Amino acid sequence: MAKDTRIDLNEEFNSTCKQNCNREERRGITEDDLCNDIVSVIDSLPVRCVGEWAIQKIYHLLQYFNIFTKGMTAKWDGKINYIEICSGPGRCVNRQSGYEFDGTPLSIIQSEGFKCLNKALFFDYSENVISILQSRIKANNVSNACAMIGDYYYPEKICDDIIRETKGTGLYLVFIDPTDCSVPFVLLETLKRRLKNVDFIINSAIRTDFNRNIRNAIDFPETHKNVISKYKSFLGSDDFFDNPKIETSSPKQLRLMFRDSYIKSLSKIGYQFFDFKEIGNYYDLVFASTHSRGIDFWKKANDIHYNGQRKLF
Repeated sequence: MAKDTRIDLNEEFNSTCKQNCNREERRGITEDDLCNDIVSVIDSLPVRCVGEWAIQKIYHLLQYFNIFTKGMTAKWDGKINYIEICSGPGRCVNRQSGYEFDGTPLSIIQSEGFKCLNKALFFDYSENVISILQSRIKANNVSNACAMIGDYYYPEKICDDIIRETKGTGLYLVFIDPTDCSVPFVLLETLKRRLKNVDFIINSAIRTDFNRNIRNAIDFPETHKNVISKYKSFLGSDDFFDNPKIETSSPKQLRLMFRDSYIKSLSKIGYQFFDFKEIGNYYDLVFASTHSRGIDFWKKANDIHYNGQRKLF
């Protein structure tokens, strides 16, 4: 049985994984997306149940992280900080193949670019998830990384914790990795206002959560008020729903309009450089920077695709 990825994520086959369980089955055996039926074959701690596309996300994040940290460490005198919100427990299992692998936190800690960091802070709302991740961080014997409880609906509290740990100085790369479009835009506004020098990579579930819900939200607004409110909060404006063109637009057109509204909100808080990396048919990684150097790093990081092929143009 072949491993899932061309990068080293400490993959191991977990024979106790049921494999290919459907959504209804997963509801019965998971809590906070942690599988209650299995533990890691490496450290006997819980793992997060994920789809096969998760490794592609990690690949592109690591590509950028290593270029970014090495390229900026001299300019910022080593004061580079990595912040991750919605971190998870640090280790995942591919529910299709049964292989478990390092999630984004452990991948960052074990990467070459980590040597350039001042601090790496990982936030999740679940106390259980944070406890598990902190155990894994401790096992890696690093002193400049820690896991902390943080709810993205309370951005000022997250910023207080970040500033306490980093002194509020330096350059920040913030990765926000939710499972749907529920992260309020005020989180990004607050991070930018209080931390100043921030580049963002945001997991936007535009092909899953958005695709499943947007048509009904447009056609039946009275019964989908909560969905509309969630998307307005995510976008940071009412512009998308105020646009009369959404009534007759195709799913692809709606995705582009939703993306444009998000970029418009990012522009209002000082961002000028944007790009997107599609992860299968599931979500976009949205990149936003205030400096052209950031977009240069991002494009360089994505020159080589996950499958090993290089972009032609």
